[in-house]
Parts: sequence; structure tokens; C-alpha cells
Amino acid sequence: MKILLTGANGYIGMRLLPQLLKAGHEVICAVRDEKRLSVNTEIRKKFRWLNLIF
Repeated sequence: MKILLTGANGYIGMRLLPQLLKAGHEVICAVRDEKRLSVNTEIRKKFRWLNLIF
């Protein structure tokens, strides 16, 4: 299933992302600043992100 994860930089989003990937979902993370997304490189290869500019 394709999932758009908003708030991926937040407390819940950072804990939800690995669980969604482990379950086999295709995840797109919506973030304002991709540099603030603090995940390791192995997990970073498994999802896409969408930069939101306000």
C-alpha cells in the first residue's frame, strides 16, 4: 500500500516510518526540510520524500 507520512520529522513519524517499511508499505514522507530527517542511510534508501515549502 502507498502511504503518505506527514510529520515524518516528528516524534511519532520517526517511530512509525520503520514500522511501515517493515510491513512492506511504499512510504512517501512529507517534510519541510529534508536535512532534518534523521534516519540512517539504510532506511533512507527505502522511501521517498516530498519537500513541502511554506
